[in-house]
Amino acid sequence: METRAIGYIRVSTGEQAEEGHSLYAQRMAIEQFCQAKGWALVEVKVDAGISGTKDDRPALQALLRAVEQGTFDVVVVHAIDRFYRDLQGLLKALNHLRRHNVAFISITENLDFTTPWGKLALAVLGTLAEIYIDRLREETRKGKRARAAKGLHNGSPPFGYCRGNCASCTDPNGPGYCPRYGGPNIQNYTPSLPLVPHPVEREAVRLAFEWYATGQYSDGDIAARLNEHVHTLPDGTKIRFRTKGRHGCGSPARFGKDSVRDMLLRPFYVGLVPYFGVNEKGQKRKRADAVALYPGQHEPLVDQETFERCRRIRALMNHHPRSRSDSLERIYILSGILRCGYCGQPMRAQSGNGVRYYQDKSRIQHLADCPQPYVRADDVEEQFARLVQSIRLPSDWREEVIAALHPDLDAGAIREQEEAIQARLERAKRLYIDGDIDEAQYEREKMECLARLTDRVKSKENVTETHSFRQKKMLPRCPLLSLGLEYFPVSTGASEWRVHCTLGSRGGGQGRDKEREKRQQSRHFSLPPLWVKV
Repeated sequence: METRAIGYIRVSTGEQAEEGHSLYAQRMAIEQFCQAKGWALVEVKVDAGISGTKDDRPALQALLRAVEQGTFDVVVVHAIDRFYRDLQGLLKALNHLRRHNVAFISITENLDFTTPWGKLALAVLGTLAEIYIDRLREETRKGKRARAAKGLHNGSPPFGYCRGNCASCTDPNGPGYCPRYGGPNIQNYTPSLPLVPHPVEREAVRLAFEWYATGQYSDGDIAARLNEHVHTLPDGTKIRFRTKGRHGCGSPARFGKDSVRDMLLRPFYVGLVPYFGVNEKGQKRKRADAVALYPGQHEPLVDQETFERCRRIRALMNHHPRSRSDSLERIYILSGILRCGYCGQPMRAQSGNGVRYYQDKSRIQHLADCPQPYVRADDVEEQFARLVQSIRLPSDWREEVIAALHPDLDAGAIREQEEAIQARLERAKRLYIDGDIDEAQYEREKMECLARLTDRVKSKENVTETHSFRQKKMLPRCPLLSLGLEYFPVSTGASEWRVHCTLGSRGGGQGRDKEREKRQQSRHFSLPPLWVKV
């Protein structure tokens, strides 16, 4: 049988321009290696612009999940540090591959990591990669502070600016948007030169600050106005403003209130370059916590007086004192589980004038024109309470859940083992009450029985650290059962709910992409979705 290989390639943002570590060079090396070995290269997973120290890389996680499906026999990478730059993460990933009989090949190191010497070399190389990334972090911090001190921006150009290399422009808001695209360069950009104002984006920045400085508009209002505004280019072409987007992270899109708030808080627009550094945990500080502000070499888009006025207005608008007496009125029991039935976005908890309600996130952020109106929390929660009370599980629901999760397990045998352990625990309890055994003997017997019961539960769930209903004190010993809710208003004045009983991992999310990926991984329970009109 032909060996099936899967490749993995990665670059971090700072390495994009390094030819030896470019995505193309890595892909070519893997293809040539597999061709020389006579292996079939099934797929190449790509993580672009993501650090090798992170565990939550989308392509890496997809590769590790695919291991369990047995679709390939060997993982091929250009070098170990492309796969991981964290020793513990590397060893954990390789152990996962080993458990599923999948080999691991690193072309650069050219070692067989299944032998004792290979394992030793792997540990040494992994440690060296970790030391390298620690040193690289330290040098990168020094370099970023030095650039900021010179008045130069770190990272991709922020909204409102570009590099000025119009003839070879790669800015997301270049082709079909910028009137200078493809024309003569404003400057022959090098990293030692400052950024220049983007001809279209600078107008959006200027308007946003002008509107906010009046004190009449919120971030959401300004987002809506920017999305509706029609800008006329010098040649008479009419376009609408849009966010910049980033290569590999998202395309230009509509403004939301978060993107507007981020814009209005940037001191870069008044000619200052912030340096943030890291906090005690090694994490980058937030935008409001800059370590230092240095005079920039770039052209300001906003005057200092307007910027300071916007900051004072924000401070006044953010001041919403709340008394202790209204704390109970701000509890939202459906927060985090209620979603819009039209666009699928979460329904966020809101309040105003003492009234609690839920509203579609896309409407709050001004990201889409969803027809879902806001709904009063009291009405929705009352309907949901009646809905939950109407749900009736079949008598054999536990067996069906186990069968859906693990078809290869004998649910009846596990149930018999649990009953036998429970009976043993009851006997020990009676013997202790009758005085036939002392307290120490009873405690030992009790702990042993509880340990065995725990093992039985783990054998059914086959996971660690779950958010099962048993942990939430809702349903006893129900492994990984979760409810997905969608709410639809209907023209008759009633409302319609759609409830999905879902089986799957409930691990911590990493933003919208992780949440979407988690929902796609979930396996639906064998019972059909429940539709209820209330």
